[in-house]
Amino acid sequence: MSVPFRLGAVMLAALLVQLTVFVDVRFFGVAPELLSLLAVFAAFLIGSERGPLVAFIAGLIWDVYLPTPLGVTALTLAIVAYAVAKFNEGLFQDSRMHLVMVVFVASGTAVLGYALIGGIMGSAELLRIDMFRIALIVGSVNAVLTPLASPIMVWALGGEGTMR
Repeated sequence: MSVPFRLGAVMLAALLVQLTVFVDVRFFGVAPELLSLLAVFAAFLIGSERGPLVAFIAGLIWDVYLPTPLGVTALTLAIVAYAVAKFNEGLFQDSRMHLVMVVFVASGTAVLGYALIGGIMGSAELLRIDMFRIALIVGSVNAVLTPLASPIMVWALGGEGTMR
């Protein structure tokens, strides 16, 4: 099975879980952002050339189901993925704990970036003070989900960028 096919299958499975399970299962009233988690993983594992492209595609898949302008999530995830990949390139050693921290920060940043870009593009309802609380919860839940998602993403990427 090719890497694009595996990545597509993982993204669609994440979307299905997001749209079914996490409609009802929430943490402090907030659902995790699974496609954001996958975007951060891709950037962390495969770098700044292909990671943002994977993140953009994940964002477009999620954008179809969101009430905001098409492309807001895709743009946000691509920018966050690029920043994650560039930050990670300068580090000497990748570890699982490092990945958990990156997922926490990047997922929260993606939520805030989504609100900011969405607000600029005309969805002013996204610019709420509780977006900081939402970002903190999304980052925390995605960080907890990191050990579960890690082997799935390593498989989807064909073993590229495996964790040490």
